[in-house]
Amino acid sequence: MAAVKKNDSTIEAGQHVIIRLPSNGLKIVLLQESGLIGLGKFGTFEVSHILGYPLGSSFEIIEDNKAVPIKCISEQAELNVFADKDRDAQKQELTKIFNNSAENNQNIVDIGAKIQSLSKKDIDELKKSGASSNVGQMIIEKIVQGHEGFDKKTVFSQQKYVKRKQQKFLRRFSVDYLSASQLLEYYIEKDANRVLNLSIESLGLLMSYGNVRPGGKYLVIDETGGILVYAMMERMNNEGSIILLHENEHSNLIALTYSDYGDEVIDKIVKPINWLQFAEPENEKIKFEEVDAKDIKKSKAREQHNKRRERAQKINDIIDAAQEGNFDGFISMSTLYMPEALEFIIPKIGGSKPIVIYNQCKEPLAEVQANFTSDKRILASSIFETRVRPYQTIPGRIHPTMTMRSGGGYVLWGTRVIPNVAIIAVGKGMKRKREREEEEGESVEFVSENSVTPDMAADK
Repeated sequence: MAAVKKNDSTIEAGQHVIIRLPSNGLKIVLLQESGLIGLGKFGTFEVSHILGYPLGSSFEIIEDNKAVPIKCISEQAELNVFADKDRDAQKQELTKIFNNSAENNQNIVDIGAKIQSLSKKDIDELKKSGASSNVGQMIIEKIVQGHEGFDKKTVFSQQKYVKRKQQKFLRRFSVDYLSASQLLEYYIEKDANRVLNLSIESLGLLMSYGNVRPGGKYLVIDETGGILVYAMMERMNNEGSIILLHENEHSNLIALTYSDYGDEVIDKIVKPINWLQFAEPENEKIKFEEVDAKDIKKSKAREQHNKRRERAQKINDIIDAAQEGNFDGFISMSTLYMPEALEFIIPKIGGSKPIVIYNQCKEPLAEVQANFTSDKRILASSIFETRVRPYQTIPGRIHPTMTMRSGGGYVLWGTRVIPNVAIIAVGKGMKRKREREEEEGESVEFVSENSVTPDMAADK
């Protein structure tokens, strides 16, 4: 079967997409041919109104559950704060407001709602006046005009203030392709512990240091519900195989339900195998006794017999592939105690192939690295940490945000090598032992010039 490439360019029915809201919230939706999609306080729209547009497009909800395309989810303030005026009038009015600003924020007095003349009741009444984003823009205009301390803010603070109100009141959203990194971002927002606090940057490290490529054969442990496997399938372009080690009766790949890969594609690439089958293959192979079809009279019994045979053949083939070894790499995202697990795994990895292990804490990886230092099968192991700080930007101004997630885990990387036991390494300053031992045909041994043997001590 040829490699299957998903549609990543056009919004089509039957695919999962991720919807980004003005408030930076995320929602995963399976698109149908028709029906309504609700976005909470931002409103509801008919799904047919967004079909056919490129993925990544932004839309605005207007009256009658309609969604119309717009330039972006958050346009420049100069284009949307005052919707009832033409563009030139908008710019003049906005320039007038932003020119009426302070050089710094030292005169701002935070007295809560007392500084805002527009009450919550007034805002609720404005919301009831219509479903268009024009209403949201009008609310923003009223809020800005009713803010008694707005002119005491700097231009930068004024722009940030307007941007926050846009995120709250504008009825806009964008529809993006649901890749593995987008799905990981969604899980991080909902429950980071579910994905072992993995960050998008650490996922990228796993793909790079694991040398994930089309046609590869990889041994994998994934305790994130399939996020790692999904990312590998994308990078492999569905060419190759993934032997998935798991502890339970069945592997957990719930995340692949959002990938839009069919069962046929997933079964072709992903080969689940439990630890008992991996560690004791000869005991776990299924011995299936073939029965002549003539002896099975009922069609239902024949069907069940064929299913059992196919299942036994599938499991035995996976066990054989795991025992064959020579994997192109090992990638792990797990809470298992890795020093013991690696005793079974390392012999199965091919020479000069990577071993990459992720953990949300550094200490378990430090223990594994300490074991690697005395293990001649692993070369130059290192521990990496990624920390990418988000920035907030407004035209002409950029600076890092004051808060961010505390890390995204650690990655241990090493290279599997095949040691040659016949080679004896010698260092600088070493010399031979006594010549008589060499003449007697004994193995040549070396001692350091700085070392003192018992015989040398006696001579002294």
